Amino acid sequence: MAKYRQNETWISNKFVGQLGIEAFMPNANMGLEEKGFKHVDIQRANRRMTCLRAMPKAWRAVAEQQEKLADESAAQGHLVTGGAFYHRAALYYGKAQLYHHKDDALKIELHESCVRCYEKAIPGYDYTIERVVLPFGEKKIYGIFHAPKGAKNLPTVLFTPGMDMIKEDYPNLNDNFFVRRNMCVLVMDGPGFGETRAHGLPVTLTNFPEAASKFLDWLCERPEVNPEQIGIFGGSMGSYYGPTVAANDSRIKAIVGLLGCYLEKDLQFNSCQPGLRNNFKYMCNIYDDEKFDEFVAEMTLEKVVDKLKVPFLMSTGEFDEMCPPELTERFFNMLDCPKEMWIMEGEFHSCAGMYHELFAWAIDWLREALTEGKPKDLAVKKVIHERW
Repeated sequence: MAKYRQNETWISNKFVGQLGIEAFMPNANMGLEEKGFKHVDIQRANRRMTCLRAMPKAWRAVAEQQEKLADESAAQGHLVTGGAFYHRAALYYGKAQLYHHKDDALKIELHESCVRCYEKAIPGYDYTIERVVLPFGEKKIYGIFHAPKGAKNLPTVLFTPGMDMIKEDYPNLNDNFFVRRNMCVLVMDGPGFGETRAHGLPVTLTNFPEAASKFLDWLCERPEVNPEQIGIFGGSMGSYYGPTVAANDSRIKAIVGLLGCYLEKDLQFNSCQPGLRNNFKYMCNIYDDEKFDEFVAEMTLEKVVDKLKVPFLMSTGEFDEMCPPELTERFFNMLDCPKEMWIMEGEFHSCAGMYHELFAWAIDWLREALTEGKPKDLAVKKVIHERW
């Protein structure tokens, strides 16, 4: 079976060469644009993609173009314009490294380029953006902290990215959903993710919540943060890791887990495109197929469901084939806590057609849960209808 899945890559190459990444993820480009990608740059990258292996080179090319524009603007003292270009370059370098599943010089170079451009973008924005680097055993873990200027004692979110995201991807610096709502957020590259994985720390079955607790320690010492109003927000694979953190750390007072990967992971790793399996093999550093299948079989929130007692919002796309609504509803029915489930009408896994609305509403829900609370008997399931 595993060998057969590996041999499907040539089929994936054909789809990518003809249709781009939307061949696998309907409306994926809409989601990228919400994060700050430019439509024409997505088209330019897609034109260079003849196969999956071409993706790092394609995205690197558009990243280098954006960085050059940023350097020119910064040299003229135009920090806001330069910041926007640097931010976009960071997103594109981050996209380039995502599809390079190797511990080598190119992986490090692409990540360093992403970090370099992101840090150069910061002076162009009028709120706090701070790089966070913490010791974790013999390695380090990396995050980015965002806060309104002059913030004191605000509700705060620990954000756990999805499998195809890194800390630089969200929030969009030009439309920071958290800062605009007078909230702080720390986006973490936990073990297996982003810069942390690029520097040699894969994810295990236990080290992600341990790393998250280190970030929570850091947050609780910050004057911008109200330590009694900290929530966790995760999307896609982050919707699995976020609740595992909440189950192990009582400082989390509310949970948002969107695009839910709550229970078994068979569909993600054995039925969807082989790139997902290859990516997570790199993230956990397990390349033997039998051992990999044993590892992911343990990744289910069913094991910690009895520990989840704080308000919990989850969502799923009506036509999500990776994390189908039936699994989300089954998990919803297991929970004994204030809970709400949103089904996004007409949407696939990424809910890209309603990405902006979904994240905005979910952050509003989380802020209310942290500052006002939710009824103990809350148990709502509703369909969020398409907007035409």
